[in-house]
Amino acid sequence: MGVVVNTNTASIAATRILDRNSKDIQRTMERLSSGKRINSASDDAAGMAVAAKLRADVRSLNQAIRNANDAMSLVNTYDGASAEIEAILVRMRELAVQTSNGTYKDDDRSLAQDEVTELLEQIGKIAENTEFNRQKIGDASLNNGEFSFRVGAQSGTADDVSVTLESLKTSDLDADLGTVSVATASGASSAVETIDDAMKTLSGARATAGAFVNRLGHTISNLANVSQRTQEALSGIEDADYAAESAALARGMVLAQAGTAMLAQANQSPRYVLELLQS
Repeated sequence: MGVVVNTNTASIAATRILDRNSKDIQRTMERLSSGKRINSASDDAAGMAVAAKLRADVRSLNQAIRNANDAMSLVNTYDGASAEIEAILVRMRELAVQTSNGTYKDDDRSLAQDEVTELLEQIGKIAENTEFNRQKIGDASLNNGEFSFRVGAQSGTADDVSVTLESLKTSDLDADLGTVSVATASGASSAVETIDDAMKTLSGARATAGAFVNRLGHTISNLANVSQRTQEALSGIEDADYAAESAALARGMVLAQAGTAMLAQANQSPRYVLELLQS
């Protein structure tokens, strides 16, 4: 190559390389500052698209976990009401057995009947007033007691689970429960069988609720695992590797210093032509 003045090719090359190194340093500093490997689409267009989907999935999975926990709270509220009604039925059965004994007079039985009447009214109150988030869940008045919960991140209903919470009203536990009477020995004797039937119905309802709570527990565990693995994949795509980026920064700084020195040398080369002309 000849010796020229108009075009300083060495300076142009040094400038180009120095500019490239400066951009690399800027990108590395941006990653170290943000903690993200991808800070714009130009960093990794395909990776950014995948990361966006994974990020949406993570947020949705975490919401699904909250949904499942809320569902568990709703069903546990129902089960708590059922447990209270069960305690009432146990007390009513105790009174029925007590008043069926021949040592009691009808006057005594009428006093026990007063308590039975109050207990029956309380069962009705519990069934009517048991609510979760202002939704009645004790009397099957809402959607016939059927509740559906979204416990997944996908569209459609594939990730929905549902449960039917049976009515806790006296008429639904047993048709004769509301008319139970221990005012007579014969009435008290038949009341035992009626209460037993109601307790059997209630036990079935509680078993359904308990089984569903156990299912939700496994659902939450699985969702937490999927969320964790998805976040791990997301981290691998968009999080900065500080060890690698720190090494790249150190390398870039050395190259930038060397490039600056070489650019200064290249800019001085035309003066050698002047010396040639003066010799």
